[in-house]
Amino acid sequence: MKFAPTAEYTYWWPIKIKMPSSDKSGLWITETFEMEFAAVNSDEVDRILEEIKAMKPEDQTEHAHDLLLNASRDWRGVVDGDKKAIAFDREMLRAMLKAGPWYRQGIYQSYSASLVSDGARTGN
Repeated sequence: MKFAPTAEYTYWWPIKIKMPSSDKSGLWITETFEMEFAAVNSDEVDRILEEIKAMKPEDQTEHAHDLLLNASRDWRGVVDGDKKAIAFDREMLRAMLKAGPWYRQGIYQSYSASLVSDGARTGN
């Protein structure tokens, strides 16, 4: 496959949310969907981190997810109670990240896995 640089490289990645079952005591379930991420250049990462660093500590908490939100472009497989697709919305993603530890862990673990190849993780 030949390399073709683009202004913005985007890719889809599976997200797995492992959480306690709402109706079966002591059991875990895994919910899945996909997110589209964009590769964020190092200058943009530095800019976001500097902005957060310059904020008051109480404001930093509100912006803790800005790097992830900046890289997030879309999702598929996210549905409402009637199984109808929910359009991607950064504010909804922000609410999910605040809602419970399972969402944060699942999304961040999946996003982190997308940034490092299998070979790099295993030392190859």
